[in-house]
Amino acid sequence: MEENYYAKNYHIKRVEGDDQVELVIHSTDGHVWEYGIPFSRETGRYAFEEISVLELDFGEEFREKIEDELDALVKKLTDL
Repeated sequence: MEENYYAKNYHIKRVEGDDQVELVIHSTDGHVWEYGIPFSRETGRYAFEEISVLELDFGEEFREKIEDELDALVKKLTDL
């Protein structure tokens, strides 16, 4: 069965006061996906096991875009 929705908009931003990034996705069917993604200032790595779910729900291209943006934001936050 093919799903009939896609990511309408999303945002990725740092959670102030915490070593965590927030990802919120709004889909065309009205659902909202919210993720808190912890990262390490020492290693610059983040833990986001649900990344594969994004590919299932929104496709490989969207998953790659989110991954690239997460990589860039975490790098920026850990280079401070």
